[in-house]
Amino acid sequence: MNITLFGGSFNPPHLGHKIIISQAFELIENLDELWLLPDYQHAFAKGKFFAPAKTRLKLVKKLMKATDSPTTPVRVETCCFDQKMPGNTIFHITYLRKKYPHHQFSFLMGSDNLTTFDRWPKYKILLKLMKFYIYPRSGHPLKPLYKNMTPLEHPLQVITNISSTMVRNRLEQKLPTKLLTV
Repeated sequence: MNITLFGGSFNPPHLGHKIIISQAFELIENLDELWLLPDYQHAFAKGKFFAPAKTRLKLVKKLMKATDSPTTPVRVETCCFDQKMPGNTIFHITYLRKKYPHHQFSFLMGSDNLTTFDRWPKYKILLKLMKFYIYPRSGHPLKPLYKNMTPLEHPLQVITNISSTMVRNRLEQKLPTKLLTV
């Protein structure tokens, strides 16, 4: 089974995540399922704005319900929560490859992560373990791309600037977020 992992803090999940999930099934060939992989702890500190783990997990499950269908099977993988793993992708993929030895894993991430990808623990090993699909984010170029990274591009693709940071900032400024959140 070909599984694409979509990891992150999902602090909070938003419409941009929903768009990326639905378009992943259009842009990634032979994708059987997409697994949302919410961090229990984030690798890069999020400070006082990091919502409690239970709250984020509840919101990610709501995102899954909003995107799951027979043609776009989405599930939440809770190994990070169950094992109280730090937010390092190398731990997640090592665990999942042991637990599901017959699955082929790939990873979906936004282009906003490219400039700091070399700070991910054991990033060179990650690139050998699985393919990375890079979804364009408005204002974040598709570079640097490393070997085993494939940009997802299509002329009819929806690209947005919505981010969890934007949602949190709007909440802090008492601005509406209803259209941005799931």
